[in-house]
Amino acid sequence: MTERRLTERPLVVLAGASGFIGSHLLDALVTLGFEVRRLQRSAPERIEDNPTAQNSGVAYWNPSEGICDEEHLADAAAVICLNGANLIGRPWTDSYKTTLLRSRIDSVNTIVDAIGRLPKSRRPRAFLSGSAVGIYGFDRGDEKLTEESSYGEGFLADLCIQWEAAAQRAQDDYGVRTVLLRTGLVLGPEAGLLPMMVIPYRLGLGAQLGSGQSWMPVISVVDHVRAMVFCLTTPSIEGPVNLVCPEPLRNEEFHENLSHYLARPAFLKAPEVLLRTLGGQMAQEVILASQRALPHKLLAEGFMFTAPTAFEILGQVLPARHRR
Repeated sequence: MTERRLTERPLVVLAGASGFIGSHLLDALVTLGFEVRRLQRSAPERIEDNPTAQNSGVAYWNPSEGICDEEHLADAAAVICLNGANLIGRPWTDSYKTTLLRSRIDSVNTIVDAIGRLPKSRRPRAFLSGSAVGIYGFDRGDEKLTEESSYGEGFLADLCIQWEAAAQRAQDDYGVRTVLLRTGLVLGPEAGLLPMMVIPYRLGLGAQLGSGQSWMPVISVVDHVRAMVFCLTTPSIEGPVNLVCPEPLRNEEFHENLSHYLARPAFLKAPEVLLRTLGGQMAQEVILASQRALPHKLLAEGFMFTAPTAFEILGQVLPARHRR
């Protein structure tokens, strides 16, 4: 895929623009010439630090109350919803599980309900909703997982099933092309899993996680954003799309690559029992998860990855100061 600046300025409405992926997507959309309208709950007086955010439009909504003026979405080329509390970084208590679920379902339902209040001629042409490869469950062995694979088991799988069902209403009930972005482990320099992995290496404590045999469905934040734009601009794409690199690898191989780039040894192993004790269900279903997911639909539609392997991903996203 070659990204080109647009001669017109189609409108994209973006929820979740302040997050890790959303902020990168916002920058890309503005650079490509889209008009971007951010949905946010912040008070109007709040000043954004991101210069790109300052140059985009803002509309206010409250998904926890189901409030969104449908005019915010009217005539848009696409609405993209990336809202959701962080899956990593804290234990999944019963209370936090509710937060993880509600932050996603309420946001999607609020948007879909607003779409439904618009006359057909003014509805967005596409709706892109977040999801995750966690929908396949946390341990599928060596099974190659495409968009046609069955759902798995576990809290995250159940969450994703409900998340996608809420989003699919936009197409089933209101005829809006809907894309379900089944995201893998997104690697970038400033957020996500990678910075958490780099710190132990800098201290000489680099370690593979668990047995090292789990499959890691990684993707660079650069390709993740490019893939979202590709889905937005390719009318033939709908339904679930795996956003992962085409060459998944095992955890031990990933840490060999990371060790190479950082010029630090990775001779330690973090035992599964320790990770489960410290991280509970979150560790089991995210950190230790094994999903050999493949981007079948993206490749079939002609998407070209700039970093198809983990080695290339690390070269793309690791800041120079972290390298040997």
